[in-house]
Amino acid sequence: MMIRRALLLAVALGFGGFAWQWRDVPGDALAAWSGGRPLAHVKSWHYQLDKVDIDALGKRDVDMLVTDYAREGGKTPLGPEDVARLKTKSDGSRRVVISYLSIGEAEEFRYYFDQAWKTSKPAWLERENCAWPKAWMVRFWDPGWRSLIVSGQDSYLKRIIAAGFDGVYLDRVDMWEHTSPLNPNAQAAMMDFVAELAAEARKLKPGFIVIAQNAEDLLVNRRYRRTIDAVAKEELFYSKTGTGDRNQPADISTALKFLDQLRWQWKPIFPVEYLRSAEAIAAVRSEAVKRGLVPVFPTRALDGGDPTAPVTLAAEAGTPEFIKEKCPAGTAW
Repeated sequence: MMIRRALLLAVALGFGGFAWQWRDVPGDALAAWSGGRPLAHVKSWHYQLDKVDIDALGKRDVDMLVTDYAREGGKTPLGPEDVARLKTKSDGSRRVVISYLSIGEAEEFRYYFDQAWKTSKPAWLERENCAWPKAWMVRFWDPGWRSLIVSGQDSYLKRIIAAGFDGVYLDRVDMWEHTSPLNPNAQAAMMDFVAELAAEARKLKPGFIVIAQNAEDLLVNRRYRRTIDAVAKEELFYSKTGTGDRNQPADISTALKFLDQLRWQWKPIFPVEYLRSAEAIAAVRSEAVKRGLVPVFPTRALDGGDPTAPVTLAAEAGTPEFIKEKCPAGTAW
């Protein structure tokens, strides 16, 4: 049925330039039908980076876990035994376990970060992000950063693979926008970086999964769409300008148009919404599922807690309220 639908669409579109942009649809449908989409089965997932507890995470009844490479504030890496436990659901079936990896910011609490860098920076280190203290903008195209994250003998990526994770969840892919004043080719450089990372990972571990968070505008690029396995999109429907506030219709529509290009390759979209009430969560879950999306509703702190629990938004890093109160213009991204 899937292949028939794709072929009918290709025929209906006719020939010429417009049809050319849909040239991959039949082949992608066949790839999906034959099992070439490793996340096609994911109907539920959990996203938690802080307060990681292997026993508690293992009890989550979800198809996919996105968690951190290390627990205890990023200081104790998960070992192969930990990851293997997370891969098995309570009923004995298999789940996908993905490691978070920021490729556009350096984080002070990571094993690789030298505190001396704060006063004597390497060439690739830029400014601290006011919205997320201890996260620093990087020149991600710099060979030093790429070696640290991907190509070096003891790179972050290689540590993640050695721990047994099924893939990576790439954050700050959108950093190309914020670094474009430093590099007019930042957009192309970011797509090259993701492609380099994916190729290295799949060479070491065939079938390695790559999920990109945000930067959905890059989906206009065919090579980029074919490189990644899914996109996670934060604040698709709510909370761009205020926690719990509906985004502008034009912003939602534009984002969905970009995301639909990946859906035509039968690759999933994972919305991440930061909402404060059970009613809002239920409504957005219904809206997302009707669109064929697979949403998740974590706390902004990504600590596995109840997103509806009371919290002072202006004191919660990353919220629009925190940024408005704490961050001068140009210091948060």
